[in-house]
Amino acid sequence: MRTSAHSDTCVAWIDIHDSVAGTSARSYINKTIVIGGRNCQIRGAAPRPGSALCTRCMRWGHHSSVCRSKGIRCPLCGLPHSEDAHSTYCAHSKRDPDARSCVNCCAAGKTKRDHSATDTSCPFWQNRFDRDWLRRQFPKK
Repeated sequence: MRTSAHSDTCVAWIDIHDSVAGTSARSYINKTIVIGGRNCQIRGAAPRPGSALCTRCMRWGHHSSVCRSKGIRCPLCGLPHSEDAHSTYCAHSKRDPDARSCVNCCAAGKTKRDHSATDTSCPFWQNRFDRDWLRRQFPKK
């Protein structure tokens, strides 16, 4: 991944399969390797624990195993049916097959919500690694 649009440097992520302790992987940090005739320094990646997207209710912040929702939600339109049933049962898809509605943006009162809950243009998707941002979207009353 390029570090910016005008940069001549990039970042490559490589998974090193190691023990749980990661002792072998740590020994590579700050070493130099040659890739394509260029010296490249190996750096340790910062852990990025993201917030979970529930595949049951399509809301961020919890896993489907602890979801308290009574039913499933379609990731495309946010209505109570599965994604598989979207084209068959959804009234929205009959009127406009490309219509989308984000469950998270609707709940947070966002004005732009004409995308699905799993769309990369969704602000929740773009901030999925920022737990503080996600918490600020739904302040406790």
